[in-house]
Amino acid sequence: MKQCYTKVPLSLAFITLLFYLPTQVSAQCMCENGSTPQTITYQQTRNIRPIDDSTNFDLMQFNPAMGQLVCVNVFTYITGVVRMRLENDEIYPVSYRINYQRSDAIQGPGLNPAMTHAYTKNYGPYNLAASDGAYFSGPDFVAVGPDSVMKNKYMADLLTGGLAQFMGLGTMTYNYKVSGKTTVTGSINYIFSVSSQDIVTVGLTYSYCPTGLLNTDMKDFKAVKKSGAEVQLSWTTINEEKGNRYDIEASVNGGDFTSVTSIDAKTVAGSTASKYDVPYHMSQPGKGNIFFRVKQTDAAGQVIYTPVRLVNFEIAQQGFSIYPNPTKTKVQMQFDESVRGNFNIDIINISGQTIYTRSITVQDGNSINFTLPSAPPAGMYYLRAREINGSRTFSGKLLISK
Repeated sequence: MKQCYTKVPLSLAFITLLFYLPTQVSAQCMCENGSTPQTITYQQTRNIRPIDDSTNFDLMQFNPAMGQLVCVNVFTYITGVVRMRLENDEIYPVSYRINYQRSDAIQGPGLNPAMTHAYTKNYGPYNLAASDGAYFSGPDFVAVGPDSVMKNKYMADLLTGGLAQFMGLGTMTYNYKVSGKTTVTGSINYIFSVSSQDIVTVGLTYSYCPTGLLNTDMKDFKAVKKSGAEVQLSWTTINEEKGNRYDIEASVNGGDFTSVTSIDAKTVAGSTASKYDVPYHMSQPGKGNIFFRVKQTDAAGQVIYTPVRLVNFEIAQQGFSIYPNPTKTKVQMQFDESVRGNFNIDIINISGQTIYTRSITVQDGNSINFTLPSAPPAGMYYLRAREINGSRTFSGKLLISK
């Protein structure tokens, strides 16, 4: 008896895609005022080699500065291409049948249980002549495929709760795993090989309600961690009105906000602009992500909000955030504490090539702002700020949009 079960490797490139796609929104995902939310999609598509039965996909979290996240659609498209070779090794003709089975699973944040799909297909009968001694050719041999056993098989899970884990400035990891078996019947003496090549897309579609903001009224809202239990909030107003009231609101999940302190407008004689610096002292040290925004209510009861800002109390070693992210040309590095000194700024592509560099001097500030002369090709980059006369280095992922 001769049996050979092998996977034949194919030379296929690794492809990573991160971009925006409009998607249809479920009726469950609506803004509080009944309007349809906007959507943003991050996805990766990979050609998975036959030897890789488990592969991770890293997808961007939702930047809470963009608005209120109302639901998340986790989705995947799977195409499986199968090739098989079967040789009769008996001294007499045999009719063979092949049963192909596989199970595909996506695991990751929000998926409990995992998204799974089972697939079965029968091949044959293959009436093969007696072995002629020349392998992989002749009337005793059959080649099957390439056969697309699954063509863009779509699976999705719409999540409307537990969304805090999706918000931040990092990435979410999802794991794709495929398992299976192939059974040959007809005889016990044969030579057989099977290989499968999978093209898999895993993505997240965020549905969100943009934060209302009148740029002529409130600008430059920042939330900066000063210690483990204190956050400094600041913003400026233009066309300040005496009857305005400002509520600082905080949230641990980015969706449910509670007012933590209120102040009245501070109008200055002869000026319509005001600068606000408000320290917020927490009753106990912060844990994880805390989201902040400012609600402005005027004398007539009209309400507007600033964008949401995220303060992280667990990633102190990183020390800064990147806004906006994704972006095209405008970049802001917002530090968790005031910094001072001369910094070299580098943007590096995924091949390790530095595509942009410049030097910037910071004078007791908590942000570095600059504009690229032109938009690099869309994709993932690394942003790094190195102190020229010191030991501090700040780095993070920067996404350039189309």
